[in-house]
Amino acid sequence: MYWNNPRIELTYPSLDQDPVFQGLHNGTHCLFYDPSVDKKSIKNNQSLQTLCNWANGAIKQQGIRGFVQDPVNHYDLANLVKLNLWVHDLPVNGSIKPMLLHYIGQPQYTTGTGESRLRALERVPEISTVSAFVSTHVQHSHKFDHLESITTFQRFAEICQAVPGQQFLFRLTDANAPYGLDWYEYNSEKTANVTPGQDYCVAVINCYLQTHPETCFSPEWFDSVIDWSRYQNS
Repeated sequence: MYWNNPRIELTYPSLDQDPVFQGLHNGTHCLFYDPSVDKKSIKNNQSLQTLCNWANGAIKQQGIRGFVQDPVNHYDLANLVKLNLWVHDLPVNGSIKPMLLHYIGQPQYTTGTGESRLRALERVPEISTVSAFVSTHVQHSHKFDHLESITTFQRFAEICQAVPGQQFLFRLTDANAPYGLDWYEYNSEKTANVTPGQDYCVAVINCYLQTHPETCFSPEWFDSVIDWSRYQNS
């Protein structure tokens, strides 16, 4: 709904503007930090099985070549590679970036940032909780009295363990929305090795599928340890 709202870009530490404070919309919205959210309490819009069904169906319909060359497929196609990497990285390094969750009075949170990570955690049962910022309307604030209230970009960035020069992106809603902060992202050297760009992911999954044309994606496929660098220049 808020995809067309402008992105706010700033570099830590920044005193030019404060999107976290702006996102409170003069007290209409609240933002909290929860270091331990049960992953079962978060609504997952696309499970690994759903992603696999889509990929297998698209390959059957388009063929491997058509599947990979169709730009419409590239975002989810790249997620196949990233999710495979994350399934193996999360047990070792944990979930470094806090998720952004929205609470709108329903039993489960919805996601603003981090839903792909949630899919990867389907294959990591030993991790049952994630850290997250929770954006909600002030009418629900009493449900989060036990959590730290976040009102400034400075504190937000500290929780993200930001270092000087780090780039942040934010997208806000408006005063009439059920939550104030719609989405955020930031670059991190800690996750750089497991967050390859889309072009790289498309290239290596193409080579992988050409090498393994019998591939049928399933949630168990993500458990496979794949050296994607082998397919980089194939």
